[in-house]
Parts: sequence; C-alpha cells; structure tokens
Amino acid sequence: MMDEAYVLVCISKEIIRKMKRTRIIGRYCRGFVFTLGTVFTFIGLLFLLQFNGMYDLIVMNALKVEDGSKAYEAWRTNDPPLILDMYMFNWTNAHEVYNESVKPHFEQVGPYRFLEVKEKYDIVFHENDTVSYKYLKRYYFMDEESPCQLTDVINTLNTVATSAAYKTRFDEGFKKWSMDFTMSMSSSVYVTKTIDELLFKGYYDPLLGVLKQVSPFLPDDAQIEDHNFGWFYKRNNTRNLSGEFSMSTKQDHTFGRMVSWNHRNETDFFEGECNKIRGSAGEFYPLDRTRDSITLYSNELCTFAEFDYEKDEFIKDVRGYKYSAQTLFENGTIYPKNQCYCQGECLPSGVLNISSCRQGAPIFLSLPHFYNADPYYTNLIDGLTPNKKDHDFYITLEPKSAIAIEVGVRMQLNLLLQPIKGYSLFSNVPKIMVPIFFFDQVVTMSDELATSVYLIQNLPEIVEHVSYVFVVLGVSMMILVLITNCIWPSSKNRERNEYKVAAAQAVEVPLTTKEVHIHA
Repeated sequence: MMDEAYVLVCISKEIIRKMKRTRIIGRYCRGFVFTLGTVFTFIGLLFLLQFNGMYDLIVMNALKVEDGSKAYEAWRTNDPPLILDMYMFNWTNAHEVYNESVKPHFEQVGPYRFLEVKEKYDIVFHENDTVSYKYLKRYYFMDEESPCQLTDVINTLNTVATSAAYKTRFDEGFKKWSMDFTMSMSSSVYVTKTIDELLFKGYYDPLLGVLKQVSPFLPDDAQIEDHNFGWFYKRNNTRNLSGEFSMSTKQDHTFGRMVSWNHRNETDFFEGECNKIRGSAGEFYPLDRTRDSITLYSNELCTFAEFDYEKDEFIKDVRGYKYSAQTLFENGTIYPKNQCYCQGECLPSGVLNISSCRQGAPIFLSLPHFYNADPYYTNLIDGLTPNKKDHDFYITLEPKSAIAIEVGVRMQLNLLLQPIKGYSLFSNVPKIMVPIFFFDQVVTMSDELATSVYLIQNLPEIVEHVSYVFVVLGVSMMILVLITNCIWPSSKNRERNEYKVAAAQAVEVPLTTKEVHIHA
C-alpha cells in the first residue's frame, strides 16, 4: 500500500510540473505568435506605404551609369551587334531623264544586310554628373545571310555632279563656265555602279580632281580621297567622324540628356530654336514616361527629333509606350514653329533639308518611300509605295524605367534634282526629290533583358500582393491570440481545479499511509 501511495504522489507532482510547464509554454507561444503577427503587419504596411520611394531607388540603381555597372557596359558597346538592312533605289529609266513626258521610275532593291558594331571610346566622367565620349562604328557585310549581294548593279543620280552644280548654282563668270565645261565633258546626270562601289568601296570620278582643286563641293558623308567617291568610303572603322558627345548621368529629369556636341550646346546649321542641342542622347531617358512625347538629338539629322505618343503595346509581355515620328520631317508648312528648318525655301512637308551640315550638298532626309510626307514627292515619280508597317520610325519605351524595349530606325537619304541655270547637264532635268537609299534597323530587347524589365515593371504589383498577404496573416495571428486569451480564463479555472485535486492527492495520501503504519 505504501508503494501505491508513493506512486500516486509522484504522479501528482509530475502532473503539477507539467501543468506549470504547459502554462509557461502556452504563454510564451502566444506572445511569440502575437509578436510575429505584429512584425508581419508592420512589414506589410511599411511596403504598402513606402514602396514607391524604394522602387525608384531600385530602378535608379539598376540604371546607374558608372564604370563597372551593367548599365554602363550595355551603354558602352552594343553586344550583341545589331543587324542593319540597307535598301537602294534603282533608277530604271534614267536614260530618259530629259524626256518631259516620262515620269522617273525608281525600284527598291535589297536588303543588303550588315552587322553593325557601335562602340564608345575616349569615355570621361566629369564632376558635374556628365560623361563625354566618341563613337566608333564598324560594318561587316553578312554575305551568307544577306538576301542581295553587293555586286548588284543599279542606276542612281550622279552625286558628285549634282552636289557641285547645286553648291555653285548662284556663281557667275569664268568659274561657273569652266565647271560646266568640265561636267559636260566628263559627267552625266546618272551613274551605273555596283552597290559596293556606291556604299563602301567607292569608285573613281574624274570630276573629283577638278572639284578638289576648287573647293569641297561634296557632303562630308562622301569621302573623295584619291578621286574616289562613296557614301561611306573610308568611313568604316574610322575614328573621329561623329564628333564628341556629352551626356548627363544625373538621375533626375536630365538623365540621359545630350548636354553638348563638339563642346557646344547649339549649332549653326539652321536658325533659332532649330539649332538647339536638346533631348536624349538616344540610349537613356528620364524615368516615369508619360503619354505625350519624347525628344532625342541626332548628329545624323544635325538637329533634335520629336516623337509623339502613338499607343500602348506589348513587346515580349512587357508593356511599353510607342512614340513615332509623325512630325519628324515637318519643316514649317504645317507647324510654323518648324520654319527655322526651311533655310530660305519651305518645301512641302516630309523632308528635312540638311545641306547646311553636309557642306552645301542638296541632301534631304525623309522617312522611307516618303512615308508621312506630302504626296507632292511621290506624285512626281513612280515606283514608291509608302506604308506604316515597313517605313515608320518609332521608339517603344517601358514607362517606369524608360528602357527602350523596341526601336525601329528607318531613314531615307534623297538628293534634290532640279534645273540649274548655267549648267547644260542640268538645264532640262525635272525638279524632283531623288531617293538614293534608306536603312532599316529594328532592334528588340533580348529575352534576358525582357525578363528583367518584366520584373521591374511588375514589381510594385508583386510587392503589393505580398504586402497584403503579410498584413492579413499578421492581423489574423494577432486576432487568434486575442481570442485565445479571451477563452483562456475558463480553461484556466479547470486547470486550477485539477491542480488543487492533484495537490491534495500529493499531500493527503502520505498522511493516510502514515496512520495505517501506526495502527499496524
């Protein structure tokens, strides 16, 4: 009987210890759960209320242009290289140029596909949050991938003779007479050459010897060393051709903006506001784009270009704002503010006179096939079929980061052919805008970049959903603890009664055992 009493005492004491331990553990568990719920709720509310500021910091840090950063490496060189398609125009009835009853006919030939490698060099970061640099461009003909070959032969306007006559059209006397005599003996209105000769290889023109002795009549686009001419002759892999650029790296509304070109913030090519160097340098734009317009500066255009918002579109599941060149080559006939591009004569809308920055050559830029231009240009010639799909110039930006997710760069070079008094070669020619060539370069972001940009774009939504989960979970945990504490007193009373019974058993049983022992 004593053994049974002893066991009962031990069991009762163990029950008491477990009850105490259970209450302590329960108290700590409820405190832990309540604290964890408070932390979850705080984190959720913090991200809901403050994430916008943190989001801007995340995006700005990802786009920081500094030596060694990913943004800097992507900006410094285009890796992988870009595909550039060149299209030429074959003047199929050039031999009838003097026949007024025959409308000039042009046939698009190409594309001639090149690999373009652009690299920046002489990069210098300055204390005023700007970086200066120069461009180096290399072009490699993709012989196997190109649909057409550089050995193709076409007729095209004689650039050398046309440029010389245009620049000296107001001259008088012996100089003009001698020039006319030289042209009549050695030149014609058009030339028949291979694509390679017209672009990079160049071809010999006897008129160049005369022109080089008198003055530079040709555009700086066309090199005339060794009496050879080519639109890109000796320009491939050549330094110091585009000048020096300076871009803002400060992460505010000036981020990516062109600060100066060749150490100047304006040019002498046009008049008034048209000489201003403003807009993006082409790679970066300020954050938080809106559905209005963007501006970039191009040394190829010799001025800035404005692109108007067109629509929202998705590129590889990333939403972007598409800006297109709806008024890019408007020279004042529709928008009076652009009259500073006219240079004395406002032609119908759709072409930009850049002769002033091409050493006086009659070069006019437009969109391919005179897309978005006044019908005046296509009505004077045959063979051109402008359309938006193939000839639009556009830029699509991700709204928050302003990263370019797709760019379609299309531009056409034209020469003005017109009767020029004093030159027998050009006295009876029609006045038309002759298309020479255009380039087509559509660049879409890589799959790797698309994944990163998609994450950046959807990060606020992801964080918002996760924050709500944290808040709901945290509040639920706190409510659960409060409910448990409300129910706890009744269960606590039951435990207290059980505790008293166990305590009584632990005290009274030994006394009973002792009495039995005495009577025995």
